[in-house]
Amino acid sequence: MNSLSHDSLDTRPAAWSEELRARLRPLAPRLVFGLRLAASVCLALYITYALELQNSFWAATTAAIVCQPNLGTSLQKGRWRIIGTIVGALAMIALLAVFAQQRYALALSLAVWCGACGVAVVGLRNFASYAAALAGFTASVVFADTISDPTSAFFLSLIRVSEICIGIGATVFVILLTDFGAASRRLADLLEEATGQISRGFRATLVAPGEAAGQRERFRDLLRALGPLHLATDAAIADSSYLRSRGGNLRRASARLMDAVLAWQEIARVADVPGAPAEAARAQLDTVLARLDARALAADPERFRDGCRAALEAIEAIPPGDRRSTVLLDATRTLAAGLEEMAESIALLQGARATRVQFAPRAVVIGDPLPAILSGVRVFTAVAGAAAFAIFTAWPQGPLAIAFVAIATLIFGAAGDQTRALAVDYTIGSVLMAVVGGVLYFGVLPSLSTFAGLATMLVLLMVPIGFMQAGSWHPTLFLAMAVTSLPMLQIGNPIAYDPSAFFNGALTIVGGTAAGLVCFIILPVLSPQTRTRRLLALSLRDVRRLAARARPGDAARWRALMTRRAEDLPPQASDDEARRLLALFALGRAIIFLRAALAGEDAEQFTSACVALGDGRPAAARDACAELAARLDEAAATPAATQIRAQLATLIGTLDALAECLDDTPRQRARAS
Repeated sequence: MNSLSHDSLDTRPAAWSEELRARLRPLAPRLVFGLRLAASVCLALYITYALELQNSFWAATTAAIVCQPNLGTSLQKGRWRIIGTIVGALAMIALLAVFAQQRYALALSLAVWCGACGVAVVGLRNFASYAAALAGFTASVVFADTISDPTSAFFLSLIRVSEICIGIGATVFVILLTDFGAASRRLADLLEEATGQISRGFRATLVAPGEAAGQRERFRDLLRALGPLHLATDAAIADSSYLRSRGGNLRRASARLMDAVLAWQEIARVADVPGAPAEAARAQLDTVLARLDARALAADPERFRDGCRAALEAIEAIPPGDRRSTVLLDATRTLAAGLEEMAESIALLQGARATRVQFAPRAVVIGDPLPAILSGVRVFTAVAGAAAFAIFTAWPQGPLAIAFVAIATLIFGAAGDQTRALAVDYTIGSVLMAVVGGVLYFGVLPSLSTFAGLATMLVLLMVPIGFMQAGSWHPTLFLAMAVTSLPMLQIGNPIAYDPSAFFNGALTIVGGTAAGLVCFIILPVLSPQTRTRRLLALSLRDVRRLAARARPGDAARWRALMTRRAEDLPPQASDDEARRLLALFALGRAIIFLRAALAGEDAEQFTSACVALGDGRPAAARDACAELAARLDEAAATPAATQIRAQLATLIGTLDALAECLDDTPRQRARAS
């Protein structure tokens, strides 16, 4: 008994220690980010002090904005911030040169420029959107610095751009020393998750077509992951020079993922159509897919890739049967090709070498222009209103308030349904920082006489803020504290202590941020239901236009446009609405493919079907396509002919599924009204 008691006492501390380490392990990355944030801010501040720049806090503020938990995101944001900063500074210099002696015209021009940046923030994606926001930020900051002396605009703009670039460089230097490869690991994790989800869902839908409806929830989750996947792809490309040279490989994998999603959508549609279930083809294809174990993808992606290639060879060896079997074969072939691309990309992210692939990035398209226009109107109204208030009241801090109003309305313009909640958190964070800043400004800063003491205070401030910012509990609140901390503390060169200046500055920052929140309340974003209806209506309109005049170059733009709309589809959209959007995606893709693949008499008949579809007569288009399919069924079964038959069968099935919404006859219009 003594021995057993002694063993249990010995093992209990070890178990507690292991449990404690398990609980603390997830906190380590957050602590590292807090230290990285503090080091970036202190390094930027030290460089500006060494160069004797007056407003050192702009460099440190830039470092706080650019430093993000993800390395690739931070590096790429650094590049785009430089671009946006230079563009914004040049735009403001041009406005000052034209309206140097016309204050009202200058303020109105600034509002117009910020409104244009607000349109670009929502219209563009990822880091280009960030650069557009920075162009508006920088213009408003230069305006605040130079409105009292427009003749020095160029000199002050040069200083401000230099300070911002110092902040960017300091952050990039610190990140490169402390972490490398985080963006690659995140993209690999997202690809592994997407690969497993789509392979399991596809096979479940293929084997049990009667239970296809049960797979649609996971199908929606995959659609919602498209936006983060594209963002992670851009971040990983910025992660290393080799990945940058193989950016086409990663972008092609993202495109193939969308093809696999459409393939899954197609077999789900086939499962809903009554008739012969094509059991023989399902059994053969299930046997092929059973050899692909997505759970082993992370351990050995190259082996999984080889398995996908073997699956493609096995699928090619299966003879095509009826139209339904042909559709299943084509969809499974598309899935296997997509899984192969994703496995190859995961191997590339893990350090494997790959042949360079030329794949153009997605075209710049806007899924729905109305949210972007609404964002531009909101930013214009906010900046113009703040400028009018500052001029009418002759507020000395008015120009700085205009800058923070522009920041508050631009920074969350592309957040969608979360815009108001994020703006509220950001406002609360600025208020909290005003309280904390007051304690530091009056209780700590006057006792500091060396840079080492100042750096120690900033480390003790920034490490907890960064720790919380890297977490999941209201990170925007702590982002606001990091961004507004240096301007509120007014750390310049030299540091001057003026209670009235502190309270005026804090009131300006908090008031400008709150004014931005009010603008989001007065001009809210479109509701999810409205956005969904508009995305479907615009896609339907574009399908009709595509049927009327498709061109060879439409394939890339159509893919980019509909992928953007799939990403923009609100989470509140129903399963039927999501399936309708993807069905329109597949319908347009089939039209483009068949226009390019058919020739002679077949092309003429298909053109007549497209004309009927463009005129809003899906029944006539369906009959013409069915007649064409019957004639093609009698031709030889070559690989090219099989793919044409599969796309034609997809088009016919989609016309049947969307007959009601595609019909534009007078009776249908009267029923809709």
